[in-house]
Amino acid sequence: MTFQAVALPKHAVIFQSLHQAIKRGEFKSGSRLPSETVLARRFGASRPTVAQALRDLQRLELIERHRGAGSFVRPAPAAAGSLGLLADGLGATEVLEPLSVEIARAAQALGWNVVIGAAVADRSPESIAREWTDRGVAGIFFAPLEHHPVRAAVNRALADCLHRQGLALVLLDRDVGEFPERSAHDVVAIDDFFAGFDLASHLLETGCRRLVFVAKPEFPATTDLRVAGARAAVARVASAQLQFAVGQPLDAAWVGRLLKRARPDAVIASNDATAAQLLQTLSGLRCRVPQEVKVAGFDDVRYARLLSPALTTMRQPCAALGAAAVEAMLGRLRQPHMPARRVLLRAELVKRASTRPA
Repeated sequence: MTFQAVALPKHAVIFQSLHQAIKRGEFKSGSRLPSETVLARRFGASRPTVAQALRDLQRLELIERHRGAGSFVRPAPAAAGSLGLLADGLGATEVLEPLSVEIARAAQALGWNVVIGAAVADRSPESIAREWTDRGVAGIFFAPLEHHPVRAAVNRALADCLHRQGLALVLLDRDVGEFPERSAHDVVAIDDFFAGFDLASHLLETGCRRLVFVAKPEFPATTDLRVAGARAAVARVASAQLQFAVGQPLDAAWVGRLLKRARPDAVIASNDATAAQLLQTLSGLRCRVPQEVKVAGFDDVRYARLLSPALTTMRQPCAALGAAAVEAMLGRLRQPHMPARRVLLRAELVKRASTRPA
């Protein structure tokens, strides 16, 4: 098994270093940070790269920047109140767990406390909404239920009840309805269409022409968007084709029939968990990855680089998503009647051995 380290972008390294130094108290409230020139020398980076890190700190309202004077640490904000985070399976969902941590971190930097709870599908939406109101939260971050037989109806009902209780609402990762339906609530997520487009484009650039997109039954609406993006990329190459297949990636018989029927040279899995199971099945079928078929996924979960071979995937920018979610929530609290917004961030392609050219 090959372990591959994935380096953070330089601006993210600078951001993390300064962020931690501020939190440890190395830079006191009101103190001036080193200049961009000094930071550039210290980190071996360009001034534009340093400036990007400082803008990220400013976006979290940790520092103030004054033209000609420099960057200064902002005073710690007074406690602003509490926000709720409602999501099923935080411990089992690899993406929601780090996203919840980043939301809490970004909110706390602005003086807000985040209370985490679970969406309980067998309780009435009205009772859940009343419970959060009784907790005194000002708003709710809600990751709509994904694995539920009537998830769209449950998600819509719960979102509507929270809204009627006067709670500001920001949806995480996906909307409450099915694709292409859009609700009247704010959504913060990656741009799933372009994630599918970028991943398919990468596979096409490696020479693949017969692509299959694999998803499990009852896949979420994010998969529809990822498939649409992949189709758009494939449509640009005259000799390329893409099939969409729904089944269980651990079912060797189903995977074997898929390989025989579609003869793919690349498989895009709807997420990294599906890709990991597919890699296991392909190994049992003695189908070599990436020599015979390339495999890629979405999310860049913690174990993606530890798979054999290490998995190419689209990384969710959890820190940026967390900050964007908090910004959307505070904007909704300031202007509760403004039109619903969709904040979509670009995912990052992480190339690893599972799509390495032969």
